Amino acid sequence: MISRPCRQNERGYMVDLRYFGTDGVRGLALASPLTLEETARWGRAWGLVAREQGIEEMVIGWDPRSSSEPLAKAFLQGLNGLLRHEILGMIPTPAVAWVTQRRPRAWGLMISASHNPPEDNGLKGFNGDGEKLSEADEAALEAAFDSSAAIPPTEVSLQADASAVSAYLDHLGALTLPPDFPIVVDCAHGATAPWAPHLLKGAVQWLGIPADGTRINVGVGSTHLERLQEAVKKQGAAAGIAFDGDGDRCLFVDASGELVDGDQLLWLLAQDRHDRGKPLPGLVGTLMTNGGLEEALRGLGIPLVRTAVGDKFMLRELAVRGWDLAAEASGHVIQKQVGPSGDGLATTLAVLRALLMRPPEARWTWRFQSWPLKLVNLTAAERRPVEACSQLSAAMENLAALHGDTIRMVVRWSGTEPKLRLMVEARELTLMEETIATLEVAARADLSL
Repeated sequence: MISRPCRQNERGYMVDLRYFGTDGVRGLALASPLTLEETARWGRAWGLVAREQGIEEMVIGWDPRSSSEPLAKAFLQGLNGLLRHEILGMIPTPAVAWVTQRRPRAWGLMISASHNPPEDNGLKGFNGDGEKLSEADEAALEAAFDSSAAIPPTEVSLQADASAVSAYLDHLGALTLPPDFPIVVDCAHGATAPWAPHLLKGAVQWLGIPADGTRINVGVGSTHLERLQEAVKKQGAAAGIAFDGDGDRCLFVDASGELVDGDQLLWLLAQDRHDRGKPLPGLVGTLMTNGGLEEALRGLGIPLVRTAVGDKFMLRELAVRGWDLAAEASGHVIQKQVGPSGDGLATTLAVLRALLMRPPEARWTWRFQSWPLKLVNLTAAERRPVEACSQLSAAMENLAALHGDTIRMVVRWSGTEPKLRLMVEARELTLMEETIATLEVAARADLSL
């Protein structure tokens, strides 16, 4: 399915994008708009738009899906003659961002569908700062793609630059775990599988290896934690870690197999900085960040600023404020002092180092108390603006006036489906359940459901 979100660009103007969704052009691999012929046209579009901005080189990597190398070759056919290219080969997405940031006048491209199943794929673009492309750039790419004619096939070599990958791994730095801290690591048969063993040494049991394009994200990885949780408990491990297919995020489980999400990881890193005498001026989360984290941070005098859902929005907020740390509960953790994007390997290393600084009996006692949360999705015949839903708006105003900061409500339309998403969290379970029920009744009345 083609995503058709309507989003604001950096100047606040609405941009109606036909192909780009919240994280690049993504869909069924080798089907429109990602056929080989179309991907060659994307390569030509990327080359034309980048060259107009003074870009001279493309840095290109991919995950192990069986469609990734054919798509890379097709993209390079279209790029031919417009820009130089640097091939990183099969590598995690954050490596592409990191290398791009360090190349003068370069853009980056990652061919991946992240946590999606093997049959999907996508094109993720990075600007010269190693950050996701702006909506204005995406609109320009779409226009160039739509106006591009078919491109004759040519022979393309995918010779990878091993030195660039080695520099990225050296930058992260390896960690040898002590014998009394065994862990289980799930690489999701994805892009981290060849590289994580270079960085994590010692008492490590591996799942989701080797890299395998037919098994990427299938019953493994950060969206399928069951095998990891079972292995941690069976092996008596101190922790478990799961990457997604392209390695830009990770989730942890504790020694009992309980999920430790991105909100909790951000809280650990904030405490670690505080304990080491490196206080943080503030942290960035999203509309979905748990209220319990905000309350815990308040105890350390650290403000939390929320953005729209998506790592690109968190990065922009970090840049505006000059801050360093941000995270989504899904496991995208950004440490700008380490790299320009969410990075599962970098997050894993930082979290493990923070855990190892704590005495064994206190390894998992630092977590904040999460507020109870519930999501309700309502499918509607039309996408009425939330402000035009009079009963829902009135209910939200009344609830906010009655309960203040003991509840938090988020109401938004899905960017890809005609679904109104209602989210409520509150300090108390009963209050959360009562609030979400009230909002659902009001929304159904407004939408005639």
